[in-house]
Amino acid sequence: MNIVREQPAKTTVKLKIEIPVVDLKPFLDKAVKRISQEVKIPGFRPGHVTYEILKNKIGEMDIYQEAARLVIDATLPQAVQKEKIDFVGQPNIAIEQVAPGNALIYTAEFALMPTVTLKDYKKISAKKKPVTVDEKKYKQTLEQLRKMQAVSKPVERAAKTGDKAVIEFAITLAGVAVEGGQGKHVPVTLGEHTFIPGFEEQLVGMKAKDTKNFKVTFPKEYGTKHLAGRECDVTATVEAVQEVTLPELNDALAKTLKFNSLTDLEKAIRENIAKELEQEANRVFETAIIEDLIKQGEFDPIPEPMLQSELDRMLQELKQEIEQQGAKYEDYLKHIKKTEAELRTAWKTKAEQRIKGALILKLVGELEKVEVSEAEIDEQVKQYQTMYKDAADYADKINSLEFRSYVRTVKRNDKVMEALKKYAAGDTKK
Repeated sequence: MNIVREQPAKTTVKLKIEIPVVDLKPFLDKAVKRISQEVKIPGFRPGHVTYEILKNKIGEMDIYQEAARLVIDATLPQAVQKEKIDFVGQPNIAIEQVAPGNALIYTAEFALMPTVTLKDYKKISAKKKPVTVDEKKYKQTLEQLRKMQAVSKPVERAAKTGDKAVIEFAITLAGVAVEGGQGKHVPVTLGEHTFIPGFEEQLVGMKAKDTKNFKVTFPKEYGTKHLAGRECDVTATVEAVQEVTLPELNDALAKTLKFNSLTDLEKAIRENIAKELEQEANRVFETAIIEDLIKQGEFDPIPEPMLQSELDRMLQELKQEIEQQGAKYEDYLKHIKKTEAELRTAWKTKAEQRIKGALILKLVGELEKVEVSEAEIDEQVKQYQTMYKDAADYADKINSLEFRSYVRTVKRNDKVMEALKKYAAGDTKK
């Protein structure tokens, strides 16, 4: 195998690979066997046709084309390893010469993994914000727990703030029904302000079977642009009025929530809020660290295949998030009035930042000599196996080499980030 290396651009490498005629025979034999398993020839069992007979049946060039594919599959990984090419995406392969009695020549062009240099990754200006439990959030959480245990009962009177009104409604704009602006048997707790501003207030004083026409104005920052700031007409009928009784904040309420006492419940709420705030503070801190390092970094141009691959990943994440919420991806695109192509264009800068962040973590991992042991990967894989033991579709995925590689990357990045947090905190010791 002869290899000629070229670099047509800073971000690409092109290999011209020549396989001498003498090295082609084993691949031609494999090609004959593979093709003869699919081509029926009277008097011969599949896979047992001679070269000459198959050549007369389908033509010699078809055999050479199949052999060329086998040659590339076998020799390209060897060439990449020999030339030490760190590439991204799939190489662009072209056969330049394939003919009986001649050497096989093909080219493979690779998009190179961008390199990044950092001035001093141990000098980070980002700081973690201290976490304090917000009393307002604590009280809101307690109130939400009370509402979850609330008891509703029908009443024969006009609705007042705090009641639950079950309604049927229709919203129109200039006489045209608003998409999604209709509903039947919809419960609305008056005073919670979960509907359009002013909507719930109009229901106060209405009794069961009362119908009322009124106007509401959508907020200026409303997501659906043609409704933002617009005044619309509403027809609402109250189907039922229910009085809502909230339980007292006491030990009895705590016990219904599986706690021994109100004190235990309040302690658990504060701890959970503190945990959530700590997780959010860590997320913000980690993002700030990466942004700091991106600012001090010098990056090679990001190859287009790498950018498109990251955009693919971002779209897949969005699809999974939407499906987990029980919605459809196509409906989401219609709702935001964007095509997938428009999303890809809008996300280009974000995708570039994500790639740069990943490149930084990779570089710092190398500089810090961060390693992940096979035992660590085994432990993580076992946790996933336990988590998805009833999901047969995940079994093969979790046990695959690709998944182990994914786990290795995640754990390595976690270790790198912990090191960067220490440096951001002022600990510059190795």
